Amino acid sequence: MQVWKQLSIYTSESSRSGTRPLHTAIVATALEQGLYSAIAMEAIEGFGPQMAIPTTNRMALASDSPIEVRILDEPDAINNFLASQKDLLVGCIIVLSEVEVFWAPAT
Repeated sequence: MQVWKQLSIYTSESSRSGTRPLHTAIVATALEQGLYSAIAMEAIEGFGPQMAIPTTNRMALASDSPIEVRILDEPDAINNFLASQKDLLVGCIIVLSEVEVFWAPAT
């Protein structure tokens, strides 16, 4: 078992970093920095401080689904990522948790 950190970043489908979706920019940056794992997930519905209740109802004319990006790595790597990405993460809700990581080696 190892104690790592899980970084959860909450944003929305309409949030942008330049011309690309913010969640795409976050995952790409995590990959560029060599972090262990990153995943972006679209939520069915939810709300945050700057939005109403967005939904993934594709029939709606203006959908702004909530997005959660989770990044997992050793504490120093997560701390360095956060320090280097302050400008990118403006307006996001950021949650940092310690997690216990278990895995079985391939046989």
